[in-house]
Amino acid sequence: MPVSTKGPPGDAEILGRFRNGDETAFDDLVRSYQKDVHRLARRLTRDAAEADDLSQETFLRAYRALDEFRGDSSLRTWLMRIVTNLSLNLVQSARIVRHQEGDVEEAAPAITAGGVASMIDGERQARLRPAIQALPPKQRATLVLRVTEGLKFKEIARVMGCTTGTAKANFFHAVAALREALKDLR
Repeated sequence: MPVSTKGPPGDAEILGRFRNGDETAFDDLVRSYQKDVHRLARRLTRDAAEADDLSQETFLRAYRALDEFRGDSSLRTWLMRIVTNLSLNLVQSARIVRHQEGDVEEAAPAITAGGVASMIDGERQARLRPAIQALPPKQRATLVLRVTEGLKFKEIARVMGCTTGTAKANFFHAVAALREALKDLR
């Protein structure tokens, strides 16, 4: 009996099936991208419940607009733009209560695991998270998209709805602000 080597459906297949009335195509789209969408929402909002809500809203909006999707970017980039915009709107509307991270329970394993070096790394991490959260929303989103999602500046520009130069400038300013905030840890 031959083994199927067919992988998950690609963007073109999903779009074609969806536009031909196959409702299961959207299920495939969700399965393909839900982890990426949720992870980005979580990183941008730092709130699991908000990330759940934003993920659902992202796919709801995608479902409503999928017939009009022109294909100027990949479905992943399009979905990342939707969730980024929703996250930025949420953060800017001040619905999120900022939580200070790095309490004693979080730092304890780092401190006991490897002595002084781990303690220094733990201090860096404890200071880095609030420094990232203190960045302006667009700089923070650009930093997250570049560093944790691995997007290229051209892709970030599509997601953020700006020019590639603006994406690079946002990243440069974010890195500069983090260096300034953490300069005493060098």
